[in-house]
Amino acid sequence: MSSKTDAEAKLQQFLSKHGREGFLKLLLTNYLFELAMYYLHSEKNPAAQIREDTSYRFYVDGQERVYLPEEIERFKNDLRVECKKKAAVIVENLRKMEILDKLGEDITQNPAVAELVQKAFESITQRT
Repeated sequence: MSSKTDAEAKLQQFLSKHGREGFLKLLLTNYLFELAMYYLHSEKNPAAQIREDTSYRFYVDGQERVYLPEEIERFKNDLRVECKKKAAVIVENLRKMEILDKLGEDITQNPAVAELVQKAFESITQRT
């Protein structure tokens, strides 16, 4: 079986088990996690008034002690759990706004759907 065929089969299997909602939750969880990790590893973070390399601070505490790999992994696991919670809230907002089923539409053709998606994302960012 080719890798493309295998990937398609695994995707169909996942969708059969978890549905589109499950896929969207997983996608958003991973997106939020990667976004947070990128933010933490970015060279500078002027919005937080940090004047040093934040990626360095991800691995070294304020007393110049290196965090243990287990501590870093625990942090990443905790972060992923929080991202999963946020993803679930976003998907729930999309469902409440009755646009979850409309996500397959081309939003460039339907500005109302684009606006609803934007409102769903804005509602979650205002609570964090």
